[in-house]
Amino acid sequence: METIQISLPNSPDNFLLVEMCERLKEGQEVTMLFGGRSMLPLINGEGDKIRLRPLAEGEQCVPGEVYLFFCNNHYIIHRLLKIENGVHVFRGDNCYSNEEVPRGQVLAKLMFIFRPDGTEVDCEGAWWHKASRQVLRRRKVRSLVVKLANSKARRRWAVLYFVMLAVLMWAPLNGLDVALNQYLLGLRVDHLLHGSVYLLCPLFLMDFLNRRKGHILLLAVVIGIFTEFVQYLLPYRGFDVNDLVANMIGCVLGWLALLPFLLRKRR
Repeated sequence: METIQISLPNSPDNFLLVEMCERLKEGQEVTMLFGGRSMLPLINGEGDKIRLRPLAEGEQCVPGEVYLFFCNNHYIIHRLLKIENGVHVFRGDNCYSNEEVPRGQVLAKLMFIFRPDGTEVDCEGAWWHKASRQVLRRRKVRSLVVKLANSKARRRWAVLYFVMLAVLMWAPLNGLDVALNQYLLGLRVDHLLHGSVYLLCPLFLMDFLNRRKGHILLLAVVIGIFTEFVQYLLPYRGFDVNDLVANMIGCVLGWLALLPFLLRKRR
């Protein structure tokens, strides 16, 4: 199969782009400079070249692979996330929004990446697939962070958080035979659990307290104290001063992590 070398600037109406698509329609592979930051960290827009091959007629796209497609008058190279009712959903590895197109607008598949230092990456090889899975896992974590940064979504998550907090603190979990008296990094596992649970308490309180710094910390500490003292009244749970201290430490650490965001919002 013949390979065409094309240098592609970041311009959606450049004549080279039209030439590239014509070559792909003729069944020729195309090598081009990749522009932009949407596929970081696996593809760098500052020097990486990529090779694309045209899709055969009737060839099915595979979720997880990277394709060239046409969307909103732009040619885009992003990763295919899923296919729903014939609609192909794409997103760049460094992006938060999706593009949705029919199969007919998917033109080519990424085959190779050529680094400026001469390294060649086979996009059908084991290393590429492993790196792609890692990127997808990190993106799921980033998507969760983005959702938590959205106040409306955070309010919905807050209800779930406080319900789970009440269950963890007050439900008869002693019957589960979970060994919480073990040590990790010199600290008891149950104390680490208490502290980590309350790390998120200030985050889920800030929308209900109009982001008032002192009030958020005060209420988080009060909740930590209250939930532990209630255990004193429950016959199947026990009050522990160390658990109480762990609760307050978790609240303070969570508040300190949130403080730069609160100060920036206030300014």
